Amino acid sequence: IIMEKSYIENHTIFETVIGSHAYGTHNEDSDYDKAGVVIPGIEYFYSNNRFDQYQDYPGEDKTMYNIIKAIKLISENNPNMMDLLAVPESCHIIVTRYWEKVIENKDLFISKKSKFTFSGYAISQLNRIKTHRSYLLNPPKAKPERTDFGLPEFPIVETAQLKALINVASLYEYIEEEKKETFVNDLDTIYAEQVIPLFAKNLKEDRKTIALEFLQTGLQNQLNTFLALGNNSYIKEEYREIAEKELQYTNALKDWNRYQEWKKSRNKKRAPLEEKFGYDTKHAMHLVRLLRMGKEILTTGKIHVDRRNIDAEELIAIRNGLWPYEQIEEYASNFEVELDTLYKESTLQNAPDINKIHKLTIEIIDDYHTNEGTN
Repeated sequence: IIMEKSYIENHTIFETVIGSHAYGTHNEDSDYDKAGVVIPGIEYFYSNNRFDQYQDYPGEDKTMYNIIKAIKLISENNPNMMDLLAVPESCHIIVTRYWEKVIENKDLFISKKSKFTFSGYAISQLNRIKTHRSYLLNPPKAKPERTDFGLPEFPIVETAQLKALINVASLYEYIEEEKKETFVNDLDTIYAEQVIPLFAKNLKEDRKTIALEFLQTGLQNQLNTFLALGNNSYIKEEYREIAEKELQYTNALKDWNRYQEWKKSRNKKRAPLEEKFGYDTKHAMHLVRLLRMGKEILTTGKIHVDRRNIDAEELIAIRNGLWPYEQIEEYASNFEVELDTLYKESTLQNAPDINKIHKLTIEIIDDYHTNEGTN
């Protein structure tokens, strides 16, 4: 089945304005971002037809989600999707009793898990700020070439070894030196106590033995790669220096490609602010908002999307360059510590009540198909 806009419109149970207009931080240049939820007909539940989301709206930033996908993301405490539980009514375009029932039961979704998702999204904003700031202050001057690193035209390090090294070295280098051994041991424990049992629980019975053997081999290879980065046994000694240069070249090339993509897709309206203040102030505004919303959830159990009577003016000022870059970094660092404390003190449930959420979702879908038709 080819999904069409008319089908989405006929099965929409919720549509709303999101983003800056919902937060109350918009200006004259702000777009009207929209999102919504659809309950497709039974053909999407009792066949091989699949539909997660629909975005084919030329010139419009709008995403309509299958209710299954929407509920899944909200259950994961995805910050953008949790907004759909608390967007101010003035932003609603379409709201039916089916989505109202989800909103009425929003406490099933709200949990301490929000600490990790909201702070995680905030840190991703900070990483973007840092990367783009480096492009502003010290942009790459030319595309890296293999000869720049004293490398031959073609790699001579065994492909499997180099690929494994590249895949994990970037992560491994961020781990504190004295904690690397503990990290690997903890990772091994997670695999043994959580990952393997999870797969074992869900694998087909007649394929379980083969699949688990394959899985364990793959996980062990990953652990071996982490371990090998700390000794001299993984990369052949005569290739070690070249392997390190290959890694440097690969990272430099990735950075160059990211820089080119940033220049190509850079928001022209925001560029003057970036140039003036030395960093992306809009990302900074979202960083602060996400951290504060995470704190509010932990302390009050409420999702405060509408910031107009809370801190909208300050957030707008931050977007306009109120805080220097150093203050943004310090704020994020201090807030992370505060969130750790609040997480321990919070009386919220540790995670969303998945069983009740599943039951609620089934009830809503059945109700919709019974009363609205199934096509």
